[in-house]
Parts: sequence; C-alpha cells; structure tokens
Amino acid sequence: MRISDRQRDILKIISQLDITPTMYQNAVTKYTSIAKYLENNGIEAAMYPQGSFALGTVVRPNTKDPNAEYDLDLICQLSNTRDDLTAAELRRKVEDILTSSDLYGGKLTIYDKCITIKYADVNGVGFSIDIVPAVAENEENKMRLRLKSNNPSLIENAIAIPKHCEKNYNWITNNPKGYRLWFENINAPFQAVSRMQYRQMIFEENRSIYDSVEEIPEELDRSALQRVIQILKYHRDMYYVKLKNGEDIKPISAILSTIVARISSSVPANISVFDLLYYVLNEFSTYAEHQVLTEESFVERYQGKNVIEKKGGKWIIVNPANPEDNLADQWNQDSSISKYFFAWAKAVREDLIDSLQMGDEDFRAKVETAFGFMTVANAWGSKYNKIAPKPVIPVIPAKPWRLQ
Repeated sequence: MRISDRQRDILKIISQLDITPTMYQNAVTKYTSIAKYLENNGIEAAMYPQGSFALGTVVRPNTKDPNAEYDLDLICQLSNTRDDLTAAELRRKVEDILTSSDLYGGKLTIYDKCITIKYADVNGVGFSIDIVPAVAENEENKMRLRLKSNNPSLIENAIAIPKHCEKNYNWITNNPKGYRLWFENINAPFQAVSRMQYRQMIFEENRSIYDSVEEIPEELDRSALQRVIQILKYHRDMYYVKLKNGEDIKPISAILSTIVARISSSVPANISVFDLLYYVLNEFSTYAEHQVLTEESFVERYQGKNVIEKKGGKWIIVNPANPEDNLADQWNQDSSISKYFFAWAKAVREDLIDSLQMGDEDFRAKVETAFGFMTVANAWGSKYNKIAPKPVIPVIPAKPWRLQ
C-alpha cells in the first residue's frame, strides 16, 4: 500500500470533474457572444465570471443526477452607477432585450436572482449561464465600505446588483472582482510552484486544442489551494444531498473559498495538495471548539485564530471584499447549520485522510462515500476492489463405516 498512489488516484477523480479546456473555451465564446449581442442592441456592458468559474474551483455538480450540468455565474455590468437608474429598471433593461431575442429568448429561464440561459450539451455535458445585471456602486457607498474594510483597495471594484424583495427590486452591494483579486493574491505563490508541470500536462492531453503550452489560458491552472477547495466542494455536495433540506443548509462555496484561502495564506506555497487538505481540516477541528468553549476561552486558547469568529453569540466569516457581508449569516439564523458544517468537516477527514491507512476495499468504500459510486468507478475501474480469492480448503472424504 502506497499512500502517495492513493492520493494521486483521488486527485484523478477531481481532475475528471473539473471543467475541461473544451468546455472552458466554449463557455468563454458563449458569454462573449452575449456581451456582443447586448452591445449591438444598445447596452454597453462588461461580461465577466464570478464565483468558481472566476476562481478556478469549478467542479461538475454531483447531487442526485450523475449528468448534472455546469452552472457558470456571470456579471453583466453596465457602464452606469446605481445613481443613474433604479434596480428594477436595470433588471428590466437587460431582461427585455434577452427575452425578445430570437437567439436567446427560447433558452431563457427568468429567476429572481438571475437570468439563466440553458445551452445544448457539449461532448455529453450540458451547462447553463446565470447572468446577474449590475452597475458600479456609487462613491458614497464605496467610501463607507473603505472605512470598514481590511482591504480598502478592493472596494473600488464594488458593484450594485438588483435583489428581489417582495414585489420589487432593491440594490445590494457585491464585489466579485474585488474578491477575485483577493483570492488570486493568496493563490499566486501556490500556482507558481505547480504551474509549469500542470500546464504541460494540460497541453499533452489537449494537443488538438492548443499548439503550445503558452496558448493555455491561465484560468485553467490549478494549484494545491484550488484543488483542496474543489475536493471540499465535491465532498460537500455528496454529503449534504443525503440530509433533509441539505441543499438549503450546505455551506455556500464562498464560505469554503474564503476560509480555505485564509487558512492557506499561512503555509508554504510548495505544500502538497493532501498536506494542505490535512492542515485545513485540522484548522476546521480547532474552529469546531467554538461550539463548546466560551468566546473568551476560545480567544485565550487559540490566539490569532480568527478565520471563523464568534462574537456576542454570532458566527462571523467576513467577506474580504465586502466588510458588510457576513458569509455566516445563515449560521446565525439556524443553529443546526454550524453543527452540520463541523460534522461534515469531520467526515471529510475520515473519508479522505484516515482512509488512506485502510485496506484496499475499505479505502475504496470511503472514497465512494465521499464522491459517489459511479464517479469512482469511472475514474478507477475496479482498482482497490478486487476481492481476494478465498483459500481452498481440501475436502476430506468421510471415512466409511467400519464393517461390523
């Protein structure tokens, strides 16, 4: 049993659940075309990704449907500020042009949070694009945010987006560009360590797409930090789908990206994926002590541990690009959510760290729990699943009855 081999096999699963270069290229083409269409119809807008697509932490959804689609989030930022129009006007402006389009109208689904365009499958994998209209935040609100922020330089990128409230839309502040800059600053040293080797691997596997390593988009690079986030996101999806209301209570991706990036910022950049995963999970165990220690006792025992805080009985995970956004708000609305989070973190350790020491079949069973039977079968075939033949016990014929 070689632990390093098992680790590589787990990473093989994650790499196969990542967005492919073909899918990435297709997605960029699609959202560039949307921006061009809007421009041709009188809307000057910048279209850019947010969330996992922007951070390089995309994983293929794995809930009840093994053929679930990639869901890519995009900001459609018009060349206005929130002082120029109302939230409802912005939403209606973008929505009307897309719904009246012969090209996009039949592919649209209108939601309160976004406008979704569903595309046909590519190589057997479907995907949709969620478009969130936005404008630049005004200077008054930016000034207030800068005064509160630990990262005031990021606030310049703040935007305002429409949020549906009862029967109308109101403005809320968001900052996906600022968040991406914050994340990339932490991730850069990790990427520098593994970039050349990883990009060469992508090139060898995709020579039909790229003529040289230099042509590979930087957005396809994957560092140890990005891989750990992908592992946690995929395991999260498998774990919470088994729970009642799991989709509603599972930790949002922004929480995972934020706490893992902040924890990782204190470790050497040349750390391996599994050493980083082990370190992150140990830190999760430390923060789980918030559940049993008083706030004062936790601060005294774990000085400097402030990635996940508890103040005045409230959980706090600050969005690094928006000081008024507490990512843990949902935890404060339902006390069970934090308990599930730390129980899930313990399960990750059992499935992906402790299992490395187990026998082959127990190891495989744990990984199947983490990622799903079919996902593991597609990546590994029958590896670790060979049942050793039972020893042959010779049959000794019964002695004949002695003659009387």
